[in-house]
Amino acid sequence: MSQLRDKLVTRCSLVVSPVDVWTRRMPSGLSVLLEDIARKPVRKSDGTYLFLDVPAGVYTLSVKSPMFMPYTEQIDLSALSPLAPVVTVPLLPGPGYAYPAAATAALVRIVDEAGTPIAGADIEAYATEDAAARARVAQDGLKAGDSIIAAGSFKGKTFAGEFLLLRDAENEQLLSVAEMLPGDALRLERPIAYSFRRGALFMPAIVTRSGLDGTALLPFRGSLPPQFAVKAKVKAGGKAVIAELQAKAGEVAKLRTIVL
Repeated sequence: MSQLRDKLVTRCSLVVSPVDVWTRRMPSGLSVLLEDIARKPVRKSDGTYLFLDVPAGVYTLSVKSPMFMPYTEQIDLSALSPLAPVVTVPLLPGPGYAYPAAATAALVRIVDEAGTPIAGADIEAYATEDAAARARVAQDGLKAGDSIIAAGSFKGKTFAGEFLLLRDAENEQLLSVAEMLPGDALRLERPIAYSFRRGALFMPAIVTRSGLDGTALLPFRGSLPPQFAVKAKVKAGGKAVIAELQAKAGEVAKLRTIVL
């Protein structure tokens, strides 16, 4: 007489890979959860968080920490690879962030006309001078709709979740890196909207939001010139403004107030 045994099979439904956009390290002390289901993740020694046996569906991923800006994203588990259901979470420095020594950043405070801090203002910022470029496009025929780009040698390591501004004489577009591929090629989160020429520049960039006190830290990476210009685009409450900033390599610039 044979015995029937139930076998318990654990399935990995989601792997959350949080990355500090400045140091490229996986930080600790995070609160990682799916807001729509009572399921706690398993934290691995490599810094990733595993959600096991989660039913198929769309969930809200939430990552919080005193050091970083809160992160939320809608995740459709059925759209992920069943063999590697990995979601990279780029964590942006918050007001409590302890920035590393010799870091390069601009520090801004967003206020309204009455001087009241504006929380949650959307900020896009990038270096504007060619000397600050991280790399150049190394292929011909880069067309609108492409999502994989061959680049020359990057100045400094580039990783999933990092922001870059792609620019040539005719067009510019803010990009989010989904994956670095062999040979300094990169796969983008979304296809490019324009065509770009060989030699187009990848400029260091950051996308973030202001904190409760209106401040935001704008970090820049790569082999940077001693001093370089930064353009910051700020939006909140139906208003928008463009500010010109200055940054110095190896320093966190003094607080600059931007009135919206």
